[in-house]
Amino acid sequence: MSRRRGEFEHRTSIFEGAFRAWSHLGGLEPEDLESKPTADLDPLSNPIQNDSRLTGKKGKDAEQLEAFNPNGTKRRTYPYEPLPRSGLSHPYVQAILSPWLGPDADNDAIQLGLTTLRTWWQHRRKGESGSAIAALGTEKMKGVVEGYTRHFFALAHCLVMNDKEQPPRSLHSKMKELEKNRSKMQKKKRSKEDDDVKVGVALAAGGLASGIAADLTNDSLSPLERLHVAQQRKLAVDGGVHSVVQGAAMNAPLPT
Repeated sequence: MSRRRGEFEHRTSIFEGAFRAWSHLGGLEPEDLESKPTADLDPLSNPIQNDSRLTGKKGKDAEQLEAFNPNGTKRRTYPYEPLPRSGLSHPYVQAILSPWLGPDADNDAIQLGLTTLRTWWQHRRKGESGSAIAALGTEKMKGVVEGYTRHFFALAHCLVMNDKEQPPRSLHSKMKELEKNRSKMQKKKRSKEDDDVKVGVALAAGGLASGIAADLTNDSLSPLERLHVAQQRKLAVDGGVHSVVQGAAMNAPLPT
């Protein structure tokens, strides 16, 4: 009986630590993940305040928000985040099964382990079971679960941010929304820059036209001098004689 209890504690502490780490990562903001070091996002020392995934819950979901330790103290609630759909091909799922099954597990044991993990994860959506709270509620097991939580969070953070693996569902949605908003801002910025260039060109063209008109109506100059001054103004705006000649050559029709 003691051996079975030890196995239950071992497996559940791994699963619970992984669940809490994945849940915490899913509730973080993409901007924080990009700008803050992992230590500042620690799931134990920096829990998410006013988690939007927990607000507005009703009925049975609301009942799950209240959980208590064996000594009567309130237990922190970790919102549900589904396991990666890719299953064993996702390194995070492999990392959960590895310390439980050990390095010598064959394919059948791994597949059975995956089924067990998925079943446990789905049940965990409804909250922690009474047997799990009792088994993990001692000071010893509390420290074990916290150790696994930190370990799995550091791993998940690295996999998502560095290796670009599939993130938790809630985080994935926020990442897509952030990328969409950034894309819109970039398009607006480019559009504004294009408009500024068009305005600048229009102003330059207007200034050139008015300047040439003034040169051609300058009564203090002879008709030849007026034309010469107007041509100099046009060349100065276009970049000089070399630029004008080069542009004319580029626009000239090819010989047949």
